[in-house]
Amino acid sequence: MLTFVAFAFLLGTSSTFAVPSPANPIYCCVPEQWEGGMEVILATVSGGEPSVMEQTMTISYDFNKKKIAMVAEGYKLVQDYNKMMVYEIVGETKCISSKLEGQMINCIPNNATYLGSFEAGGPQGIKVNDFSLDAFAPGTFGRISFSDVGCLPITQLVAKGGDSAYFDAVGYANIATMIKDPSVFDVPSPPCPKDSDVAVEKPARGRSGFFGLIP
Repeated sequence: MLTFVAFAFLLGTSSTFAVPSPANPIYCCVPEQWEGGMEVILATVSGGEPSVMEQTMTISYDFNKKKIAMVAEGYKLVQDYNKMMVYEIVGETKCISSKLEGQMINCIPNNATYLGSFEAGGPQGIKVNDFSLDAFAPGTFGRISFSDVGCLPITQLVAKGGDSAYFDAVGYANIATMIKDPSVFDVPSPPCPKDSDVAVEKPARGRSGFFGLIP
């Protein structure tokens, strides 16, 4: 049921909101520094049992430092593309470090599939451009949308079928084009190892999108 609902939602989004435009879409670059709110809804099927989790986080993105941090109460995920490492910190005593795969993305690649544009919130809303996730995360079924002005992320939808089906919906809000506190990218030791280049465990989650891993 989860697979059907997720795929139906994605298809419904395409036909209902994303109206193909005759004008060339803007293959823009997101600001090199920004942070804001991130609302995540994760739906998963494991062993035939569905589960849904909702999480509100803060995301901080710094392309100059090649780092992305996602923070919630008692939880922090730091992706360091300089060391190609990811650190998942839970509470004050647990740290899962692992090798990071892929590259940090700043611009919509020219081979990204443009799905259409729509006005978020109605005729007087924000113009949004919609793209397939294929070019950002190969093998991933989903889509991501950016504001036409400013190239800010709006929503991201990621889905996978099969025995371990999942559907992730991510919304971004209250984005500021600056990093208020650079220490958000710091990796605490302890609980993380002093040699932060050492991967001690595999990542807890392997889902990915435009901004790397989805917690």
